[in-house]
Amino acid sequence: MIELVNENNIENNKLPVHWLSKDARYKIIDIMLSTRSIRQLAEELGVSSTAIRKYISRKTHPSDETMYRVLKIMAPYEEERLITIMIDDIIEAVKRLYTSLEKEEYRKYLLTKLKEVLKEIGE
Repeated sequence: MIELVNENNIENNKLPVHWLSKDARYKIIDIMLSTRSIRQLAEELGVSSTAIRKYISRKTHPSDETMYRVLKIMAPYEEERLITIMIDDIIEAVKRLYTSLEKEEYRKYLLTKLKEVLKEIGE
């Protein structure tokens, strides 16, 4: 099985959860709740059942710290779905940034930086 998430990155809070949109955070909580009760998830995340209910009703969103805890407690069968949501959300944010830039010079700069990053990581 391919390891999608390096345990050290989770333990050291290196995954960029602070970039996640509220919508992605809600989706992740919904997935976690598909196999757990509100009470169980609250206990596992170290938050109150009331906090979980607020996430469900979209009155508030999970904090970065809560999202790190999600990554620590996710079951192996949840990992791919949760990481995919994170990746898709961050890519969508980059696309929104690109389309929101009115000046072509900024768009070109963004594309240049993205190409540099892809080259750096081996793509």
